[in-house]
Amino acid sequence: MSSQARLTQIARHMGTKSALPKKPSTFRDRGCYKHFLPIQSRWSDNDQYGHINNSIYYFYIDTVVNEYLIRNCELNPQDTSKTRPIGLVIASSANFYAPASYPSLLHAGLSITKMGRSSVTYRVGIFEGDNQEASVVGGFTHVFVDPIYRRPVPGLPENMIVGMQKLLVAEEQ
Repeated sequence: MSSQARLTQIARHMGTKSALPKKPSTFRDRGCYKHFLPIQSRWSDNDQYGHINNSIYYFYIDTVVNEYLIRNCELNPQDTSKTRPIGLVIASSANFYAPASYPSLLHAGLSITKMGRSSVTYRVGIFEGDNQEASVVGGFTHVFVDPIYRRPVPGLPENMIVGMQKLLVAEEQ
């Protein structure tokens, strides 16, 4: 008998659910996200294989994050005063689970998994139509910096914190 099977047998005998470690979440479930933005796929998003090219998903991820920041956190990309912090992406990733293609209507789900003094980590799920499981799960980390010196700000502005806290979820669900 394998050690894994033995642990399961012991757990059953002791009346516990399982002695095995829980499988980490892939965050594909719609319930992992608090804000959604519909995105109409375009003909040009498809590649020669007939599905949306992987690089296009990074545009979708960027779109849902910035749409939320503009509408809910007073981010103003047109601000020329150079007095408000700007977000620089320092890390990004995406995991691809299922293809989507034009002319699908996509839904980009957004949540925030971590807020630091000057940094924020976003998680984004891209859903095709009404699917409950994301085709792609990705995201990135912003560090908010002074627009002139490009050094991290000592703290996020209160209006950004208030808007971002509405999307805050546990890192592991």
